[in-house]
Amino acid sequence: MGALRNPYRVNADRSLPERWRIPIVLMLACGFAGLALRYLAREHTNSDAVQFLIPWYTFARDHGVGALAEPFTNYTPFYSYLLLIAASFDWLGQPLSLVKAISAIFELGCAIVAAQMVWRATRVPLRVSLAFCSVWLAPTVLFNGAMWGQADSIWTFFALLSVAMFMRNRNGVLPFAIGCSVKAQGVFLGPFVLGMILRRKIHLAWLAAIPGAYAILAIPVLVAGRSLVSVLGVYLGQASTFHHLTMNAANFWVFAGGTPYTVGVAIGLVLAAASGLALSIFIAQSKRTGPEFILLVACASLILMPYLLPKMHERYFYAFELASIALACLNLRYLPFAVIAQVDGVLSYLAFESEIVMGLLPAALCNSFLVFYLVLDLRQGERGFRLPGLAWLGFIASMAGLFSYLLFAGAGLNISLAYILAAGLAALMTLLLIKESRA
Repeated sequence: MGALRNPYRVNADRSLPERWRIPIVLMLACGFAGLALRYLAREHTNSDAVQFLIPWYTFARDHGVGALAEPFTNYTPFYSYLLLIAASFDWLGQPLSLVKAISAIFELGCAIVAAQMVWRATRVPLRVSLAFCSVWLAPTVLFNGAMWGQADSIWTFFALLSVAMFMRNRNGVLPFAIGCSVKAQGVFLGPFVLGMILRRKIHLAWLAAIPGAYAILAIPVLVAGRSLVSVLGVYLGQASTFHHLTMNAANFWVFAGGTPYTVGVAIGLVLAAASGLALSIFIAQSKRTGPEFILLVACASLILMPYLLPKMHERYFYAFELASIALACLNLRYLPFAVIAQVDGVLSYLAFESEIVMGLLPAALCNSFLVFYLVLDLRQGERGFRLPGLAWLGFIASMAGLFSYLLFAGAGLNISLAYILAAGLAALMTLLLIKESRA
């Protein structure tokens, strides 16, 4: 592409292959390592896979296109199409492996989009390769897809694509609309998209793309004979599935678990709506520009919504966890944010994976620090960066101690002096690391 734009400049820069040699080797090595890890985890299963994913796949395989006439999943029609495509390769492997392959394809897409964000903003090959490798091998990504076979990489791919388009001064509403049509969690990016619409003076009619994309993607199932009421009621059915203020999500509701359910839902919706609207107005009125600012406010949107909303699952911070990796590759000042997000995510995943619920409290506290300092960064503007060696050492040691204690203590509630010390020290070192990294 560079040769087409300016053939003379490409020949003049003979160092370009040298700049890309190590990054390409790194990406290839990490790419194969990620495939190997996914292969090793192909048979790992949990209750969700047994009760939902495998029966859904089996129904799609046994009924073919005719399955579209039935609501055989509690997801939107888009996921049904993906299951049908996966079922056409049934001869390649076991049902669960093929379901996980769907997630892996979109995980690869997320890694590519994150790398593209970093390339557009920095033009530094090594940072591009680190963004790709970090997303592809992120612990929460491996937990979510390789181990659980969950579909969060699908809507996250479209959310990241939307952010990438806005970073390039293009209209990213359409991929956002598709993301919302895949899973309701796509709306976590809503405050960011609304703010960018107001900021760029994009016609508000583009908001019609959200229901429009859902309607267009639902055409095949409607033609196959599925009822309109069933198609339109997917998200309502999902919202009424569980009646807990938090489903292992390390968010605000970990601290307010005693709140009555109906009161908590109302308060959470109001808090999220008010905060989202405030963020949209801030984006529209801010004088800051550039790719880093666009990605920063996207990260703020992707963490604020699951942090404040009730009924969130442990995996709903997925998009923030990946976007924060791209942000860290743009500006090393945000490296602690990406690392802490991964640690908090794993602590949350352990609550479902191994019933180790005591990790939720320190994870929620650390996520609170992330939210506070992200909002603070938006208000105060750009700052410098320094590498606080002692803070990193303390953070690593304290988190290692916390994980060791949790794994040793095992499942269930186990409040002891050792837990209080480990959790308190981990939270303190997290706070210190964030503060010290902001020069």
